[in-house]
Amino acid sequence: MQSRGLSRRRFLQGMALSVTGATLAACAMPAAPGGTGSSASPEETEIVWHHRLGGYAVYGERIAAFEEANPGVKVVVEEFPQGSAEYGPKIVSLIAAGIVGDMTWTALGSGSYQFLMQNNGLAPLDDLIEADASGFSLDEYYPNIIESLRFNGSVFGLPELAHGVNTCLFFNRDAIEAEGLEAPTMDWTHEQLAEMAVAMTNADRHGFLPATGDYSNTRNQTLPYGGELLSEDGTTSLITSEEAKTGLRWVYDLFYGVQVAPTPSMVLGVDGGTNQMFLSGRLASFQSGGWSLSIDEVVGDEFVWDMVLMPAGPSGSRGGHLHIDAEAITEQSENKQLAYELCKYLTDKEGAVGVALETGLACRPDVYEDARISDNPYVVLLGQANSEAAPHINPANLRKQEMQTTVRAIFDPLWVGDVEPTDEFFEQASATYQEFLDKSAD
Repeated sequence: MQSRGLSRRRFLQGMALSVTGATLAACAMPAAPGGTGSSASPEETEIVWHHRLGGYAVYGERIAAFEEANPGVKVVVEEFPQGSAEYGPKIVSLIAAGIVGDMTWTALGSGSYQFLMQNNGLAPLDDLIEADASGFSLDEYYPNIIESLRFNGSVFGLPELAHGVNTCLFFNRDAIEAEGLEAPTMDWTHEQLAEMAVAMTNADRHGFLPATGDYSNTRNQTLPYGGELLSEDGTTSLITSEEAKTGLRWVYDLFYGVQVAPTPSMVLGVDGGTNQMFLSGRLASFQSGGWSLSIDEVVGDEFVWDMVLMPAGPSGSRGGHLHIDAEAITEQSENKQLAYELCKYLTDKEGAVGVALETGLACRPDVYEDARISDNPYVVLLGQANSEAAPHINPANLRKQEMQTTVRAIFDPLWVGDVEPTDEFFEQASATYQEFLDKSAD
């Protein structure tokens, strides 16, 4: 699948990606018909929808369709500019003041979904779904995505988009083939990836950069070896399991053993970071997520790049760790039925196709089968990654955002080379992690 197989115009139309890391930076939110924030007439019912700043063009279309199907109902969109980590507390402050709206955007990866549930901010959807006679079913979404949104057996949101964090392998096809090497394929193993990286590494170029960082990125590196950082019930550290240690040692070896990966300080020392290293030929391949399909705009016509999914490890897993954005109903809403219907409009196939056209990310199999999406082979691979990704595991105390930063603090010394992955290191890492897991939910 060479990138030149897609016309630049077609690619940019289908993949207007401007996402960095695992946080999506979307286009400006279109105003609801009649103007965002305007007052409803006396005979109208308002549905107030909170959302992070920025949205997708399809929102305006889906809101218009909802209002047409529900005469006398007006959707009012209220945006907040705070980042994902601050979004949950902002909504909780509205709940405490008794002025929260009917619906809210949430994110499983950043922890706002868990934070709002922990603070009794979200209404379970089970009764609404069970009473729905429209033919709607949770089976419309990937099963692992719905499983990730369940807490104590209940679903508190309908998924808007999803992605397996850093499931993609981007590579310079021209440079690899110029060395007489086989370019990566979907059937590759970790051993083949490491061998290619060694062969591509010289005084002026590194062969491969793995993704490291917070809990999500770290779990991505243990899953291919059958390892977990956290028990399924979210209470116990599993960092000292042999499978987890093997996966993390594999990554460490890429940095400081065979030395095919630029160290974090090397990447930070380059203006433009990973993208610039890749463009300048100083990096032959790197691990990232679907958001990095925007590399097409960076590389242009300099060389032929390509993308496949990360190789499967010995366990058969590629390492995908699900992040999900979901639309939820607030517990304080007096219009739960109407809010539920709007949630369905925003997350149905048309809504999901619109989001996928801008981001490549979706949470429904039928999106990746749609002709508007399926002619882009890279986007279809993102759909495969979603279907294969491991369900989300949360800490039992639901302190997800804190867990992200806790795991980063534990393992950053390993990635910068200050410590080595000895058994003693992992034992101390596990003890620190367990101390966090033992914290209460309050």
